[in-house]
Amino acid sequence: MKKLVFLVGALSLVAAACSSSDEVAATVNGTEITVGDVEALVYEEEMTTTEFAQFLGAMITWEAVEQEASEQFGIEVTDEQVNEMTDELVTQAGPDVTRDEFLESVNTTEEGIEQVARSIVVQEAVAVEISDDIEPVSDQEVAAELEEFPADWTQVCVSHILVETQDEADDIKTQLDEGADFAALATEFSLDTGSAVNGGDLGCQPPSGYVEPFRDAVLEAPIDEVTDPVQTEFGYHLILVVGRTAAPEEDVRAYLEQNKSQAAVSEWFDEIIVAAAVTVDEEIGIWVTDPTPQVLASN
Repeated sequence: MKKLVFLVGALSLVAAACSSSDEVAATVNGTEITVGDVEALVYEEEMTTTEFAQFLGAMITWEAVEQEASEQFGIEVTDEQVNEMTDELVTQAGPDVTRDEFLESVNTTEEGIEQVARSIVVQEAVAVEISDDIEPVSDQEVAAELEEFPADWTQVCVSHILVETQDEADDIKTQLDEGADFAALATEFSLDTGSAVNGGDLGCQPPSGYVEPFRDAVLEAPIDEVTDPVQTEFGYHLILVVGRTAAPEEDVRAYLEQNKSQAAVSEWFDEIIVAAAVTVDEEIGIWVTDPTPQVLASN
């Protein structure tokens, strides 16, 4: 699904005024991109000046990355890889969407979708090459992550009863201490109607999604013991934690490794695009890399 989102973001502009030609719109390390190359990406026949600049900026980025991928890693994209990725992008749109409907919906041509597919293949291949050189995540890094973000890496199974006042909470807590059934009282009194129908059960999940006082309480509460009332912006909670488990270290390690990989890949792309020797026809706009690589259209 991420690939389809990338495509829609890159090629979903509404088209409307720029004439097709063989005139050079830009060069990337000496490689020419013509006006016609850009226009060939778009399903509609015409584009505004701003839209043309946006498409040109994407092509400059693609070209710079593919050049460096080939030179640095020997990555060469085959027609088979492009065809497979193109089919995958179209398939993600849904089983009942025809190829032409898909192309129209993202405002691109067959040539455009193939260019996007080619770019994705290159990016994925680069990611593999870069990831191979990344230092493995250490045990110390895993331990630090678990210590710093326990709410993200703990699975808590919890029920609660939410009431409006401290007095109401104290009264229900007294009944529970005397042996009353938690689920029955939750069903009768809890203001959280969504969980009340299930006896106050909120299910099992990391507590990071809860408001802070509730989050802290479920991380610290003894198992199978109802807490004293906990106040949040919603009212007063009586909380019953029935299970709490830490995430397996291998899950934490995999998450950190993915983060390291994504950061390294992102840094590589930024460096390559910034370092590229880019010229843009001044009648079209200017190429900038700060704060983000793009062609700023001429007025």
